[in-house]
Amino acid sequence: MKIFANENLFEPIIDYLRSLGNDVLSIRDSGLSGISDDEVFERACKENMVIITMDKDFTRIFRFPPEKCGGIVVAKIYKRTVDETLTIFKKYYQPIKEEDITGNLIIITPEGVRIRRSTR
Repeated sequence: MKIFANENLFEPIIDYLRSLGNDVLSIRDSGLSGISDDEVFERACKENMVIITMDKDFTRIFRFPPEKCGGIVVAKIYKRTVDETLTIFKKYYQPIKEEDITGNLIIITPEGVRIRRSTR
């Protein structure tokens, strides 16, 4: 899966996604730090990548419709250590199937996962 990792995503989560065999482009590693949310979305749409972020703005489906890109995963795991965040992310990300992500909005919280399926 082609993933566009937003700059607010912790490095250990990016490493975990790569360990699963995903093709991950990190905004930080590619010298794109500071680009706007709109630019992140446009690039993901252009290259059909899944956006993975901790930015809750990406849950605004009218502004960022997930069916226009590869899908959007928002990790709403705040006020935790990096290790705690990684543990929660792994617990709920691992069972998600690629077809559940494609074109949909996935929200991961400490309590579980919500999938908002697109109406395409």
